[in-house]
Amino acid sequence: MMVMHFIFGLMGSFLGGVAFGPINLCVVELTLRLDKQCATRFIAAAAIVEIFQAFIAILFGKLIARSIAEIPEFKLLVIAFFLVLGLIFILKKNKTEPAPTTNRSNFIHGFIVAMLNPQAIPYWIFVLAYLKSSGIIHLESWNFALFLTGVMGGKFLILSLYSYLSVYIKQRIAHIDTFISKAIGAILLVFGLIQVLGYFFL
Repeated sequence: MMVMHFIFGLMGSFLGGVAFGPINLCVVELTLRLDKQCATRFIAAAAIVEIFQAFIAILFGKLIARSIAEIPEFKLLVIAFFLVLGLIFILKKNKTEPAPTTNRSNFIHGFIVAMLNPQAIPYWIFVLAYLKSSGIIHLESWNFALFLTGVMGGKFLILSLYSYLSVYIKQRIAHIDTFISKAIGAILLVFGLIQVLGYFFL
């Protein structure tokens, strides 16, 4: 059924965004530091980028997978991404009043962070390889469009859930926005260090 392609795209994107990563952590920080509306614009940009990343994985999956296998230094890019973003959050100065932002700046912020997330395309290569090998999906014509629509919807849904949960927590924990950037930075640095250990010692 054609609708199943939408559902698989949505589920794949939703489940891929559940685990803590740079994008959803940025959504949490943005929601707590500014508001849910600013985070929503960030989320919309990230959801659009997810379509392009899944599209690239569909068209060039085998070539990219072969390149990643032949170039193990790709993992260094992942490590650098986590470490640099973690340091940015930790070194960010807390301000009593948030700097004014525009709809465009929040959207561009989301677009840039999502584009620089190096793990998204390998994730979709893995998911698509499994779905295709199992004969579950056939990405032709409208199936292709429905799958990508589901990908965008799933990304928007999971990131919006993170934003809503952030608002819920903020209403119950006073002054959480004063240290959230440091906490998120620390999490990203830990992820980066785990990647370092895996690259050099495992």
